[in-house]
Amino acid sequence: MKAREERDARPVLVADMTIAYKIFRETFTSRVTLDREAKKILVEYLDGPFSHLENRWTFKPREAGGCDVEFFIEWELKSRSLAMLVGSVFERVFRRYAEAFEQRADRVYGRPALA
Repeated sequence: MKAREERDARPVLVADMTIAYKIFRETFTSRVTLDREAKKILVEYLDGPFSHLENRWTFKPREAGGCDVEFFIEWELKSRSLAMLVGSVFERVFRRYAEAFEQRADRVYGRPALA
């Protein structure tokens, strides 16, 4: 983590993230805003190989307890040639990122019972 501060009573983190897949490795910097009241996390791109990157996590409480988690990501690489070369790799990396989150949540909180 590069920095941590409070903005409008919300924790804001600036951090580097490295995406690696086989021989490919890229690091980028993002600003992460934690909005506990709205039950959201917003990740905004600051620097790296993207022309645009944004992702949002939204936590929606369930009546029976626990919550549903919605994940949104939108991204575009700066270089068209890089996008053609590694675009499908990034898709797999982001899919694994979401799967890792789900697996960790299952380990920490348990898998919800199906209705």
